[in-house]
Amino acid sequence: MSFRKIRPSFGDSSVSTSNPSQSTSESTGSDPRRVRGEIEPVESSNSSLSSKRRRVPESVTRNACLNCKKARAKCDGKKPCKRCATRVETSECIYEIHIKHAKEELVKQIKDLRAKDHMTEQILHALSTDEQVPEILERLKNGETYESIVEWLGRAPMDDFETLSPRLSQHSTFEPSDHEMAGVSATNLKWTAVTSNTAVLDHLFQLYFAWIHPVHTLFSEGHFVDSYKRQSEEYCSSNLVNAICAMACYLHSTAEGDDFDFDQFGTEFSDAVRSDIDADDKSITTIQAFAVMFLVDCARGNGLRASSYLRVATSSLSTVDYHQNEWFAEVWKNTVRGVRNLNVEWAQMTFQVPPTISAAVYYDVEENDEEIDAAKWYFYRYVNDQCPAWPGLLATTNREKSKLTAIIQDVVTLMYAHCGPQVSAHRLLQQYGRLVAWREELPSAIGNIENNNSQALPHVLSLLILYSNTVVHLLRPLLDLEGFPSPLVEEIIWNHAQQGLFLLDEHYRTQYTCRYQPVLQMFSLLHLSDLVARFFPGGVEGGSKDGPDAIQFGIEALIQSRAGFPVAGPLQEMLRRTAQECSIRFPLNEFMAIPIPPKGVYRIDDLIDACTRTSYIQPINEIHLRYLPSIPADWISEGAALGFLVPASGVSRLRIPSAEERGAQSLMQIRNLLNTN
Repeated sequence: MSFRKIRPSFGDSSVSTSNPSQSTSESTGSDPRRVRGEIEPVESSNSSLSSKRRRVPESVTRNACLNCKKARAKCDGKKPCKRCATRVETSECIYEIHIKHAKEELVKQIKDLRAKDHMTEQILHALSTDEQVPEILERLKNGETYESIVEWLGRAPMDDFETLSPRLSQHSTFEPSDHEMAGVSATNLKWTAVTSNTAVLDHLFQLYFAWIHPVHTLFSEGHFVDSYKRQSEEYCSSNLVNAICAMACYLHSTAEGDDFDFDQFGTEFSDAVRSDIDADDKSITTIQAFAVMFLVDCARGNGLRASSYLRVATSSLSTVDYHQNEWFAEVWKNTVRGVRNLNVEWAQMTFQVPPTISAAVYYDVEENDEEIDAAKWYFYRYVNDQCPAWPGLLATTNREKSKLTAIIQDVVTLMYAHCGPQVSAHRLLQQYGRLVAWREELPSAIGNIENNNSQALPHVLSLLILYSNTVVHLLRPLLDLEGFPSPLVEEIIWNHAQQGLFLLDEHYRTQYTCRYQPVLQMFSLLHLSDLVARFFPGGVEGGSKDGPDAIQFGIEALIQSRAGFPVAGPLQEMLRRTAQECSIRFPLNEFMAIPIPPKGVYRIDDLIDACTRTSYIQPINEIHLRYLPSIPADWISEGAALGFLVPASGVSRLRIPSAEERGAQSLMQIRNLLNTN
């Protein structure tokens, strides 16, 4: 039975359903306004029936004119259409724009407006910075287009206009997917269920790519962004997006009138990762998500759980699903190198031997390194922040950090391995020589920040601070070694400690504040401040920090960090206890942050959770057990090659007080505090 034979008729049921000409008003040409049940007269002749049957146009369009739509008739899409041209009525043949085409046109107009707005901002920025002002004004007077002026300024006139988010800064290093253009509504985002607000996600991504990604590059930003836009799981996943957003929530600076609770968002993003992530998943994005969650829990002060996340990420590298395509190798390189660097830095700060990850050190300059270095780094902090930008130097920084962490891995393995040969003077001098050579061979773009005209980038500063802390970390146990003869070691330790604190204070805090400093950099701050307070409490002439200055700076810097990173609280408490041990007295209560209720005080669990140990101080006694007894004598004979010479007088220019002297000073200071006369 055919479709027409069972299709009900429009009119009375007495009309035969077997007659195609009477099946519907549309096929018979009957008046659709006729009352139901009123039967049209039936013509007896075939010619009459044929004349009443409406002729169907040879070509039919989906977008009919208004007249044909009203009559429910087929339309050929011409202007005017055949039906309107042959009708007696004089109604104009009008076509409405199809909603799909209207939307595409609207999106095009929005993108054009955004592009124009971007070019206007570029020109205004150039004018505000006194950059070629007369030439720009002259070109504007001559009627040159904005695009030509922006191109003349050497900037991209149509750079990255892929988003319709009204609150996204035009300076973003991350351009999220345009979900409206892709036909995906905000409520149907596949990447996260925590929030559908694209402005919030834009803000969090910008924070992450400004402050976390350049220091801990765990994936390829470009491939991640591309997959995010295309809703592809090739280099993006829900777990990775949630982990990134969880980390970025710690970087959000609360402002008056905030519409959202970013602390709550951070908890929900973290919970989303923990509920969905699968350790048996072999995808590269799962490894990346575990590594980012290590940073999340470090920031939270959950160092023990963070260590577990990092261990899972590390062990999963050997079983990852490796794809044979042209882009996977680049993503893989960034992930392996990033995970390895995290392991080495964490091992140094927590005094343990890092795992060995093969094929993770990349020294060679890649083809696209110059392009990556030229990509802008944006000083982003707040929503709608008009942030300045400089070349990011990301490829050079990552390459040099890979070299440095290779040395650090050998240093911490030498100091904390429970097996293997004992530590000799030769091996200590060898590692020190490697560190000195690394610093001397740094490219001037990142190594000579004092004489560079451009801004000292935060990730470059973090790299140089890590170097200073590593030298101190390597040589500091020698200060407590009985019979050790070289005063120049004291001077080297002093100089590197002061240099690290100088970079933190005069560069990082001055230019960016310590609000955004990486969590692992806080440990460097503790080590350097502690060393000055314990061994050089009186300082030296020339404006360097003495013990009280170092402690006070450390406390103040951690207060800034604690605005976003909860771990800064227990770390600050540890530094306060060091101040007490060193009898450094100043109004600490004015600087100390109050523990989050209902605790009231920091307990031993808080300290262990912060750094997996009860203290951030190096285990000197354990290190000395690994030293050969001949180190003092061997240092004299072998240290000369690196400039470790004992002055003829035998007197150190930076005399370190003995343990007895430090104890006496402590007692004297306490008595002075109790003296009320």
